[in-house]
Formats: sequence, structure tokens, C-alpha cells
Amino acid sequence: MSTINNTPADNLVKMVYDHAINAHRHQIEVLGLELQHASGVRAIAAEEIIRKRGGWGHIDGHLLFDACDELIGNDRLFESYDDSCNPNAGEGFVLGEGCPFMSLEAYLDLHELFGDDWLAIALVQYGASWGDEGLWDHPLQKSAALVDRARDEFDKACTMKFRRFSDQPARFEAVV
Repeated sequence: MSTINNTPADNLVKMVYDHAINAHRHQIEVLGLELQHASGVRAIAAEEIIRKRGGWGHIDGHLLFDACDELIGNDRLFESYDDSCNPNAGEGFVLGEGCPFMSLEAYLDLHELFGDDWLAIALVQYGASWGDEGLWDHPLQKSAALVDRARDEFDKACTMKFRRFSDQPARFEAVV
């Protein structure tokens, strides 16, 4: 027995949902490509920051950039972007050039669309619609696995922070 009704109201809801998804396709693809082909640490950091500070009404791409830099550091912030700030520029998957504002603003847009569960919902949508063929069957489980892997990488990235002393260029100390 099907649970899908073909009432005018149901058809309208589906049409509005499809329109919203199509209008945000680029943002969904940016997130999906990042979690599928890179570590996803920046997205997890953004999720944490947006959950604490709020979305577009409270933070913009520049403030999110600064908060992510403080949380995960420059290397992870610039991951998958071809920029001189990325120590691995030109290696592996490249999502964009310059600063990662395309990703950061995509996260804020997806939060605006889907609320606090933006990362999970957008990634399932990516897996079901536009992701590599391997994600099409069981996009919910495969998307959850990508998020779990990204959270593990995020935990590793946040495990130890270092402070550099300006008096000696090679002197570092762990920040606890």
C-alpha cells in the first residue's frame, strides 16, 4: 500500500520541495563533492559553528571563515582549494580556487534551507540525485558513512592545537 497521496496539496508540497532543491543544487553539490572527495573537516567545523552561533542572520562567510580557521586551522580550512594558503595546493581533488568562501556560503545557504540538520539532509539529497553512481543505491546509509568519516577526521584535526612563538621561528608548544 502506497503512502504517497496524489492530492493537490501533496503535489504542491512536492513541487515546492523540488524547486527548493533545484534552486540550491550548486550548494548541495559543493557539499557533496567535498565530503565525497576530501576530508569534510571544513563542513563539520562549519556545522559546529553554525549550530552555536546561528546562520545567515548571525554570521556571514567572513565570520565563518575566521571561526573555522580558529577551530581547524589554515591547512584544513583551505583543503581542496587551489590557493597559496593551502600547503597541498595542486594535489588531489580541487573544488575551487582562492579562499573557500564558495563552500562556507554554501553551508550557510543549506542551513537556511534545511535548518540544523542541513549537513545530513543535503548530503542525502546529493547522494540520491547527483553523487557518484556508488551513492545512488542506499544514499541514506552511504551519506551517513561519509559524515561519520568526516567527523572522525574533524576529531583528529581538533585533537591537538599548537602555538607558535614569535621569538623563535621553529618553536612550537601544544595548547591544551
